[in-house]
Amino acid sequence: MAAFPSYGKLVLQDYGETPNPAVLRTEMEGGPPKQAQILSRVMVIRPVTMIYSASEFASFKTWFRDQIARGADWFDWTDPVDGQLKQARIVSSQQQPSWQATPFTESPGAPLSWEVRMQIETWE
Repeated sequence: MAAFPSYGKLVLQDYGETPNPAVLRTEMEGGPPKQAQILSRVMVIRPVTMIYSASEFASFKTWFRDQIARGADWFDWTDPVDGQLKQARIVSSQQQPSWQATPFTESPGAPLSWEVRMQIETWE
């Protein structure tokens, strides 16, 4: 299985986790709402921002295209929160691309870098 590239810099201030709901809540006519767990495992969505140099960005695009079939395939991801290796994939939909890249420089005169934003999903 492919592994997420080890190059680049993860921007931790943009990182987060949003688990999909695993509980069904039903309002009752009287008394408190009822709740029941309906899923034993849930997907967790993580917004991820990576910073790549120009050559790293070119390598990332090749990895994305050739190694994970443009985001369709799963890959190994080391979660920066718990350090655990997880199976992940890049979320894609018809409304949003699998990833979005923006050129920028960190300071005047610095070489051009690429900010790549994506959402990664893993099993909890």
